[in-house]
Amino acid sequence: AQEIPAGKTSASLTFYMHIDTQETGSTAYDKLTVGVTSGSTTTTLATYSNVNAAAGYVLKTISLNAYIGKTVTLKFTGKEDSSLATSFVLDDVAVNVQ
Repeated sequence: AQEIPAGKTSASLTFYMHIDTQETGSTAYDKLTVGVTSGSTTTTLATYSNVNAAAGYVLKTISLNAYIGKTVTLKFTGKEDSSLATSFVLDDVAVNVQ
């Protein structure tokens, strides 16, 4: 769990992500979900899939402003179908508060 201090003006989750896949077409077979839990409520902040595959790492920034002054748990959850792999590679995951 991470406390985002009260009195701050902005908070964000940042990370670099590379998605590599063997899947083809525009159907989302494999997914990575970014979620946040505050108290007993879990909210999905973003969902990425094999359709988002791209060369190299891409910086992702997700606002956590709604959670300033609260304690949160961040969770990355991956789910794949039974064929053709997708890799969701994350680097430099950080919570930034100002």
